[in-house]
Amino acid sequence: MITVYYKSGSAQWKYELDDAEHDYVIKNVLEDNPDIAEMFDDSLEILRDVSNMDESEMDEDDEVDQTVAVSFLWHYFNHLVEGDERIEGDIVIIEDEDGIGISVMPASELTEE
Repeated sequence: MITVYYKSGSAQWKYELDDAEHDYVIKNVLEDNPDIAEMFDDSLEILRDVSNMDESEMDEDDEVDQTVAVSFLWHYFNHLVEGDERIEGDIVIIEDEDGIGISVMPASELTEE
């Protein structure tokens, strides 16, 4: 099970995806050879948009976009980044108050604090 925690302003949620679904999604995403920087930015934008919606407002396309975004961001921080930015396991994404940047940390640090 992969988990991504997301906080933006007053909106916060936890998204879980089982390993098989994550593997399927990320395999299909990477087969398309996406521009990684663009996919990263698009994934964050999707999470910002979805975090501002009530569940009743979300349609199937929003849910698919959210699943792809979560899967990609988890994969990005667990496999694509190098050095100190790499995270092993679940991640926490906190959008800065100004809405311009983000902070990312391992979920294990959140539970330790």
